[in-house]
Parts: sequence; structure tokens; C-alpha cells
Amino acid sequence: MKLLRLYQLFFLRNLVVLLFLILIIFACTLSNPSLKDKDDSLPWLLMMIFVAVMPVHVIIAISNSLLVKKFFLSKKYKLFVPLFILYWFCAHYFLTWYYKLLHVDRITAISTLLTLILGIGIYSLHLSIMESIKQGRKDMMNVTSELSFLKQQLNPHFLLNAMNNLYGESLSAPQNLPQRILNLSGMLRYQIEATKRDLVLLTEEIEFIKKYIHYYTFRNELLKVTQHYEDNIEDIQIPPLLLLSLVENAVKFSAETPLPAISLDLKINGNSLLLLLENNFLESGSSAEGTGIGIENLKRRLEVYALKHELECVKRKDIFTIKLKIWGLSTAAL
Repeated sequence: MKLLRLYQLFFLRNLVVLLFLILIIFACTLSNPSLKDKDDSLPWLLMMIFVAVMPVHVIIAISNSLLVKKFFLSKKYKLFVPLFILYWFCAHYFLTWYYKLLHVDRITAISTLLTLILGIGIYSLHLSIMESIKQGRKDMMNVTSELSFLKQQLNPHFLLNAMNNLYGESLSAPQNLPQRILNLSGMLRYQIEATKRDLVLLTEEIEFIKKYIHYYTFRNELLKVTQHYEDNIEDIQIPPLLLLSLVENAVKFSAETPLPAISLDLKINGNSLLLLLENNFLESGSSAEGTGIGIENLKRRLEVYALKHELECVKRKDIFTIKLKIWGLSTAAL
């Protein structure tokens, strides 16, 4: 960032470019064997190069900053064209007089034209770099804002489902509510803390999913959940609450069946994650209405985090299967 700020300083940037050009010309001229026999050739050569190159660089800088920037880029073409031609016409005769005064060499119209093209080319490259930096900052701000919004959606979505379940339980088994509310507060605490971070350990996410599943198996004794997690996951990191929406949907739609069943299998291979999630559901007559937030949130977060992934959803008879593969995951610094 410090280099970028230095690059944006007009005078400092031009000074660096000028010195760079002088060093290149000096190195090329120094390779001339005829100069090696002259004791005072190096100081004289360096002085002549500086005196010869500096006015050309100043002329280009004035042209770009005053004419191209203020007239051409502002689309004031009627003023730009005559002023630009007049300026470089005068610049050519000034350089002709200047180099004749120094007894350096005679500058031709082609040399001036090449100088003009080179100057505008370098300036155009500079504008392109600055525009890319500006657009990159805008994209970063947009992605950061969107990611923050997506994270904020998770708590209300989870809380909405939890409140609906608590309402139903308050009618059927009110004696269980104190413990249920205590468990719910613990899960909400983790959500609030996790969404403040960009990445969390996969082990933390798994513990949260286990608590979430226990929360619902405690409410519905018929719900059978088979869980399998590999052991070599200590240092893998994922975005917070990334898998929650899939587990939520599995619990919600499976709960409508006479014998709700969920199978969850999570495997790790290097920096790749493979999640296989299956749940049964009612093929017809389902009363569960999804808001659509969960799955869309997951898809968008995968895109925002630029995670390489494959997401497959398959329905066959009364079984719904989700296969999520993510590779190139980050690992925690040891």
C-alpha cells in the first residue's frame, strides 16, 4: 500500500521515471568502447544525458497533465486538437534549438513524433493501472459489504426456524422449554462470534452442527441422525456457518416424515472437503415452506469467497441427496 501511495504522487513518480530513463541511456552509451579512453568521459556523459533527457521528460509530463488530462479526457475535443498540435509544434522547434545549442544532435520530426507516442503510451498505461486499482477497490468494498449482509442473514434465518420450533414445543411440552432456550442461547452465541470472523476452524463448525442436531433430536425422539466425521480436520478452515443451511433443510423436511432420518458424512482429503448429506422427505403433501434464503445464501457465499466447489442436489423417490465438494481450503497457521 505504501508503494501504491508513492506511485500516485505525480512529481515523485515522474522523477523516478526520469532517473530510470537516464540510467538506461547511460548504461547503453557507456558500452561504447571509444569512451573508455577518456578520463573525464563518465561525468561528462552523465551530465549530458541528464541535460538532454530532462526537457523531453518535462515536455511529455506537461502535455499529459495539462492537455490530455484536462481536455482530451474531459471530452473537450474542439479545444484539445488545436492546442495539442500547437503545443507539439512548438515543442519540436524548442528541442531543435535546444539540442543545437548543446551541440548534441539534430532532432527530426520523426523523433518528436515517436517521443509524443511514447509519452502518451506510458501515460495511457498509467491511467489503465489507476483505473484497475480503483475498480479493484470498488469490487473489494462491494464484496465485503455483500459478505457482511450474507452473514447477517444467517442469524435471523436460524432464529426464525428456532422460534417456530419453540412455539410448537411450548404447546406440546412446555416443561422442556427452559433447557431448550439455554441450548439455543449457546448456539446463537457461537453464531454471533463466528460471523465476526472470515474463517473458522472446521472442528468448531462440526461441534456447532453436532449441537444443532442434538437440539432437534432432543425435540423429536423419532429423528435418527447418522454422523461421520474424519479425524484429520484440525487445521482446516472454512467460512463460518457455511454448512448450516444444508443441515437446517435436512432437519426441517425430514421431520415431516413418519420416520425422519438423516445421514451426514464429511470427508477431508488434503485441502479438499466432501460433504454427503441425505434426508428423507414427503414426496407430496409437504407443509414445510422454505424461505429459499439458506441455499441461495450458501451458493452466493461460495462465490464471494471464490471457493472452488461443486454442489449437486438429487431427488430420488423420497430421498434428497446433497453432495458438496470444496477444494483449495485454507489451513490454520501452526
